[in-house]
Amino acid sequence: MTPKDRILLHQIHPAKLATDVGSGVLCLYFLWQHRLPIAVLIAAIPPLVASGLLLRFADLEALQWSALGVYVCRHMTPAMQAVRLCGFLAMAGGAWYHTPLAIVGGLVVVASGWLKGVIFA
Repeated sequence: MTPKDRILLHQIHPAKLATDVGSGVLCLYFLWQHRLPIAVLIAAIPPLVASGLLLRFADLEALQWSALGVYVCRHMTPAMQAVRLCGFLAMAGGAWYHTPLAIVGGLVVVASGWLKGVIFA
């Protein structure tokens, strides 16, 4: 497996998904409270640590041949990763400005980034 494949596939490991979702929710909570430093730390550190540990120690071979792994390898392009990031930034802005509709809209953008192959197939 190439390093590029490992970097892509570690994103669907259950530990990475749980870390990203959990840190994202906590980040939005602290942004809502206008506690920017803690929000940035929560958004950055746990996902980076999880990525580092998974890329170093996890056996990602099984994920490569799973249905989700095949889907991600086919449809999770750098552009779709940018779409997901933009969706999270919209959610962050919505949390900062107390705009629930922006949070929901950002969530829809993130979901569309993940589901590109299903929506536009």
